[in-house]
Amino acid sequence: MRLKDKTALITGGARGIGAATALLFANEGARVGIIDLQKEGLKRISEKARSEGFEIETFVGDVTKKESVEQAVNLFAQKCGRLDILINNAGVVIPRPFFEKTVEDWEKTLSVNLIGMFLCCQAAAKYMLEQKSGKIVNISSIRGIDHCGREGVMDYSASKTAVIGLTKTMAKELAPNINVNTVAPGHTKTEMTAPLPDEVKQNMIEGSYLKRMAEPEDIAKAILFMASEDANFITGQVLLVDGGFSLKRT
Repeated sequence: MRLKDKTALITGGARGIGAATALLFANEGARVGIIDLQKEGLKRISEKARSEGFEIETFVGDVTKKESVEQAVNLFAQKCGRLDILINNAGVVIPRPFFEKTVEDWEKTLSVNLIGMFLCCQAAAKYMLEQKSGKIVNISSIRGIDHCGREGVMDYSASKTAVIGLTKTMAKELAPNINVNTVAPGHTKTEMTAPLPDEVKQNMIEGSYLKRMAEPEDIAKAILFMASEDANFITGQVLLVDGGFSLKRT
């Protein structure tokens, strides 16, 4: 029960890493809320939590819209009486070769992966500063790490690198009351990677020194660590959860 009596809001919580994190946090004693655009996904996770004996608050919201973000954050914080943890997990990727990339691709990717994250942090930090405590965990990616950017998803890679810069800067500005950290997952079995050709997925597995892709629960456990009191003296840092993939400069 590492999150007993804590409240946690998770963006992109209707599937994949976000859903796994929501269920894990609920099992660890937190009162959990999730924001997502997918109504069916929200309903599915809510029902799964209920079957396990937990209630999860759900909010249909668009992280790229300031009004939508503030409404969800305010409703959750006011209903719970406080806001202890924010997990910024919402993200998109649009694979397309360099010469086919469009301004629209860039704008959508940055709007969700970076600006949306900023808007959520801005809305949540007001409550955390008022109560003089809080944890923010921003989800980056192995593709945001130095030499690991990937062709075809340069806008995604750039956005995830920017998440690390955003995290380090916020860690300075929101100190000493709020810890801000990044978890950077490696290749993970989610709906984002499911459509990839088998050959590509096999290359991902071969590129990992642990010879497998991560399960969403692997990433959720790392996020739990950063959100828990175990990480009280950690801020502005990046926790790589990639099975050793980043050790290989390819």
